[in-house]
Amino acid sequence: LNRSSDLWDFLFPPVCPHCGAPVATQGDWCKACFTDLLHIRHVPHKFLHYVDDVCVLAEYRGGLKSMIYDVKFNEKKEQSKGAAPFLVSYNFYMKYNESNIVNSNCKIMYDYIVPVPSSEKKKAKRGYNQVDLFFLEWAHSLWEIDRKNFKWLDCIYKFDTSRDMWGLTNKERHQNIDDAFVICADYKDIDFTNKNILIVDDIYTTGATIEAVAKVLQKHKALRIDALTLASGSF
Repeated sequence: LNRSSDLWDFLFPPVCPHCGAPVATQGDWCKACFTDLLHIRHVPHKFLHYVDDVCVLAEYRGGLKSMIYDVKFNEKKEQSKGAAPFLVSYNFYMKYNESNIVNSNCKIMYDYIVPVPSSEKKKAKRGYNQVDLFFLEWAHSLWEIDRKNFKWLDCIYKFDTSRDMWGLTNKERHQNIDDAFVICADYKDIDFTNKNILIVDDIYTTGATIEAVAKVLQKHKALRIDALTLASGSF
């Protein structure tokens, strides 16, 4: 038991987050539950404004809902590994799905992957931004394969908003989050001109957060802005 992950597996034998069946390693799902939750789909364009496309990987219910909640609010960082199988499915989807083409010659290659940030207040309380836990390792794996693209760029700063988003209506969410994001001072001179950017976040609810981040990036002349989230309910 030389590695911390081995010790964790020894102390807490890994189980499927959805049904509790034994699985090989932390973050694995049993085949039946994974198939049940995986539902790659795109948010209808009528709901989009500043973002060009939003891809959702799974249904926000059951074990996935519990996993995201535990990582965000119960400091169970280890459970964030449960996102990995869904992101692997997204890799295959992007490779083979012909609808994901910017033009007739090439599939989308994102210059930057931009995480939706937590406010400093929430980050200090949790000790981390849950979006980093879900997506950072995956983004680095893409960048290792293609070092010209998929650079993780934590370039957005979030001001503390007046109210927590979870209890707000659609209209209230947009009002609460509008103008909450800016480019970090360290990145204020970055050139996004003609760049393809992928925003990543854990949940798509009304799209208010993603749209607010996309609005900031659009002002910096990004060519295309898409988003990827782990889960969503019905649109």
